[in-house]
Amino acid sequence: METTARGDVPKTLQTIAYISIPESTDLEFLLWDLQDAIAAYARLSGTALPHPVDLKTNDVGAVDGIVLAVDDAFDDEAMTAVEQILDRLGGTGTRVYAMIQAAQEGAEQARGAAVRLHKACERQGQLWCGGVVICAGSGIAALRRSPRMGLLRRPFSEAMDKLVGAVRMGCSIEHAQLLGGGNAGGVDADGMVRVKPALPAPIWHAIMKRLGTRAQSDI
Repeated sequence: METTARGDVPKTLQTIAYISIPESTDLEFLLWDLQDAIAAYARLSGTALPHPVDLKTNDVGAVDGIVLAVDDAFDDEAMTAVEQILDRLGGTGTRVYAMIQAAQEGAEQARGAAVRLHKACERQGQLWCGGVVICAGSGIAALRRSPRMGLLRRPFSEAMDKLVGAVRMGCSIEHAQLLGGGNAGGVDADGMVRVKPALPAPIWHAIMKRLGTRAQSDI
C-alpha cells in the first residue's frame, strides 16, 4: 500500500470520530459493531478505550482517527460531506478508516468509493488506512441479535476484527496484519478487505428478508 511509504506507522489513538454518510440503520449497525468489538478487545487486554468524538460540535480540535461508514452509492454530495470533514481537521495526518456497505454481487461501486476516499485523504493531508467492504446488500442491521461468530455474522466479524486491529494499532489494515503476523494477502491495492456472506445469494437474501420482517414485527 502507498500509505506504508507515507508514514503508515503505529500510533495509539486517543480520540476517534465515527461517522455514517448517509445516516442509515445499516451503517449505524456497522459502526456499533466496530465500536462494540473495539471495547471488548480493550477490556480483554486491559488497555484504554479511545475517546469517541462528535464532529458535529463546533470546537472539537484535531482527532487521531476517523471511521467513515458509507454505502457503495457514494455520490458527489457524500464526497463533499467527507471533504468538509477532512478539511476541518487540517493536514494533521489523521488516520482515516472506512466501512463500505455494498451489494452481495460484485463490488465495483465499492472500489470506486474507496478510490475517491483514498484520493480525498491525500488531498487533505490525512492518512488513508483502508477498511472493509461488507458485500451483504441492504438489511444487514437485522443481524444485530445474531451471534457474532455464528454462521450469518462470522465472515463479517472476522473482517471487522482486522479493522479493529488496525484501529487499535493506529495504522493501516495491511500494516497491522503484517505486524501481527497475519495474512495481508486479502488486502487490495486500496487497503480494503472485501467480505461476502458464507451462504449462497438466494439463501442469504431469503434469510435476511425473514430477519428483517421479524425485526419490524418486534418494533
